[in-house]
Amino acid sequence: MAKRGSPHLRWAMYHASRLISIYSPTFKAYYEKKLLEGKHYNAVFSHVAKKLIRVIFHFMRTGELYKEVVYT
Repeated sequence: MAKRGSPHLRWAMYHASRLISIYSPTFKAYYEKKLLEGKHYNAVFSHVAKKLIRVIFHFMRTGELYKEVVYT
């Protein structure tokens, strides 16, 4: 994650990505995919944070509600 912008926001997004990787099946699958690609776990959290930002921006722009889809 680039060290530009707000350090407080970067810290919050890093920790949010850690938690969402544990509790969200969608983000957990993305986390595991990046680990299998051989990325370092800190880099993986950076990728998850970037995906989380894209998801948040999409739902803020469209006004839709987030609904977790669980595939069995």
